Amino acid sequence: MTRPSDSGPIDRVSPRALAVWGVALVAYVVAVFARTSLSATGVEAAVRFHASSAVLSLFTVLQLAVYAAMQIPAGATVDRIGPRKAIAIGTGLIGLGQLAIAFASAVPTAIAARVLVGSGDAFIFLSVVRLLPAWFPGRHVALVTQLTGMVGQLGQLLSLGPLVGVLAVRGWQAAFVAAGSMTLLVGALVMVAVRDGRPHQTRAVSTGSAVAASSAISTTEATALPPAGSEPLTFDEGGGALRRTWRNPGTRAGFWVHFTTPFSANAFVLLWGFAYMTKAEHVSDPVALAVLSTYVAGTLMFSPLLGVLTSRLPTHRVHIVAVIVMSQVIAWTVVLAWPGDAPPATLFLLAVTLASGGPGSLIGFDFSRTTNPLATLGLATGMVNAAGFISSLTAVLAVGVVLDLLGEGTPGRFTDHGFLVAWLVQVPIWVLGLTMLRRSNRAFRAHLAARPS
Repeated sequence: MTRPSDSGPIDRVSPRALAVWGVALVAYVVAVFARTSLSATGVEAAVRFHASSAVLSLFTVLQLAVYAAMQIPAGATVDRIGPRKAIAIGTGLIGLGQLAIAFASAVPTAIAARVLVGSGDAFIFLSVVRLLPAWFPGRHVALVTQLTGMVGQLGQLLSLGPLVGVLAVRGWQAAFVAAGSMTLLVGALVMVAVRDGRPHQTRAVSTGSAVAASSAISTTEATALPPAGSEPLTFDEGGGALRRTWRNPGTRAGFWVHFTTPFSANAFVLLWGFAYMTKAEHVSDPVALAVLSTYVAGTLMFSPLLGVLTSRLPTHRVHIVAVIVMSQVIAWTVVLAWPGDAPPATLFLLAVTLASGGPGSLIGFDFSRTTNPLATLGLATGMVNAAGFISSLTAVLAVGVVLDLLGEGTPGRFTDHGFLVAWLVQVPIWVLGLTMLRRSNRAFRAHLAARPS
C-alpha cells in the first residue's frame, strides 16, 4: 500500500526550486528591459543618432528579426550546454550591447549594438522555460510558465520608469552604462545560483517505489513529462535532431499556437497602435497612453488565469486558444466597423482582448513540452518561440507596406480608411494559423492516443 507521504517529493515545490527560478527570472526581466529600452527612449535616440522615424522603426524590426532568427540555434545551444550557461551567455551579449549603445554616436553602431541585444535576448526566455520541468512538478509547470511571462513584463515598466529617469538626470551614457553593468552582474549571479537540475535527482528503480511515484502523478503531470521510452537525441546526428524535433506533433502544434495568438498585440503595441489611435481615431495622447497601459495590466491579469486554466484543463488548450483568437477578431471588427471615430471605450476593449495574446502564446510551450524528450526540449522551445515573432514581423511590415501603397507613408497622412485597409492584413495570418493549428492538433492528439500509458 502506498503511504500518503510517498507522493510528497513529487508534488512539493522546494525552496531551492523557487530560488533557482527567481534568479533566472531576474535575468528574463533584464532581457525584457533591454528589449524595450530603446523604444522607451525613442525621442532621445532620434536626437542622438539624427535618425528618422523609419530608421527608428528599423531598430525594432531588426532586433525582433535577429531574435526570431536566433531561436533555433539558441535552442540547440541550450540543449548542448544547459540553461545556466546559456542564460549567462545571453546576459553577457545583452550587457555588451547596452554598453555599446551607451557610447554609440551613429546609426550603424547603434544598429550593431541592438543586434547584440537581440542575439542575447534570444537565449533567455527559452532557457528559463527549459529549466522549469527539471525543478517543478509537471502539474505546476504551465502555471509557472505563465507567471514567468507575467513577471517578465516588469522589465518594460523598468525601461519606462527608472531608465527614463536616469537618462533625464544623468544623460544617455550614464543610463545605458548602468543598464549594461547591471545586466553583466545578473549574468554573474546566474552562474553562481542557477543549476540545470535538482541535485541527486533520481528515478525510482524498485517496483514498489515506481508504483508509488506513478500513483502520485496526476494526468496533467504525466502529459508534461518527456515521453516514456523516448531516447535522448544528441546534436551529433547533424540535422537529424532538427528534423525530428520539427516533425514532433507537439512542436508543430505549439508552433502554430505561438504563431496565431500574439502577433496582433505585438503589431499594435510595438509600433502601430499609438499612431493609429492618435492620427486615425483622433484620441488624445493621454488616452492613447492609457489604452497601452491597460494592455500591460491585461497581460498581468490573463497570465495567472490562463496558467490555471491550462493546468486544470489540459485537453482543452486548443479551445482556449480559439477563444482568444476569436475575441481578438471580434474586438477588431467592432473598432474597424465603427462609423467615424471609434469611441475610446472600444479601444480599451481592444487593448484588453489583445492582452490575452501574449499569455495565450505561452500555451504553445505546453504542447512542445508534452511530447519532446528533455534532451531536445530547448530546440523545441526555440522553434515554438520563433513562431510568434515571425507572425509579428509579418504583420508589422505588412501594415507599413499597405500604408505606403495607399500613399500614407508618414504620420501626417494617416487616415482611418488607410488603417482600416492596413489592419486587414491580419486576416490571412489568422486564417493560416488556425488552419495549421487544427491540422497539427489532430496529429498531436493521435500521437498522445498512440503513446503507451
